[in-house]
Amino acid sequence: DIEVLDVQEDKEGVIHHFLKIGIPAGEKVTGKIDWTQRFDFMQQHSGEHIFSGLAHSNFGANNVGFHLGYEETTIDLDVPLSEEQVQKLELLANEAVYKNFPIEISFPSEDELAVLPYRSKKKLTGKIRIVTFPGYDICACCGTHVKRTGEIGIIKLTAFQNYKGGTRLFMLCGKRAFKDYQSKNGDVIKVTNSLSVKPNELCLA
Repeated sequence: DIEVLDVQEDKEGVIHHFLKIGIPAGEKVTGKIDWTQRFDFMQQHSGEHIFSGLAHSNFGANNVGFHLGYEETTIDLDVPLSEEQVQKLELLANEAVYKNFPIEISFPSEDELAVLPYRSKKKLTGKIRIVTFPGYDICACCGTHVKRTGEIGIIKLTAFQNYKGGTRLFMLCGKRAFKDYQSKNGDVIKVTNSLSVKPNELCLA
């Protein structure tokens, strides 16, 4: 029951667990997954796949940067996008969630990989794990994902900005998106009550 703060693999392949409370060297321990955090990361990561695949198929944008943080996820695309284009991608991404289709994991042969149009930020060798969101994305990936797209929940972009000639997007999925909506809706109610207006009249007040 000791919290693991971080896990890192060094150049020699040794995996290090950084604990909140130290334990004696040589102590035998049993590890268990923090499912709440794991599922949260699965939602964010799976949502990113759908969004990146759509950005590529609709606007020829490549995912050149992805950071999965504890509070938000950022996606860096190499193409500048307009607000209208970003809103279109957000709508299409959520429609993929509604379809609730299964996510496929495979290890294709070299011959199969040679004709497979999969995304990858670098050239890979050896046994390659392919994650497929049928009709949306095919990507070489070693991360964790939900079983079906419906488990991702809401996909919400909270902001976007020009970044290095492309676009940086800020994304929340699932429970993170729900909590963000709860918080912002609460703020809207407080402001509208103080101004004695309805939420849809706030920008007119």
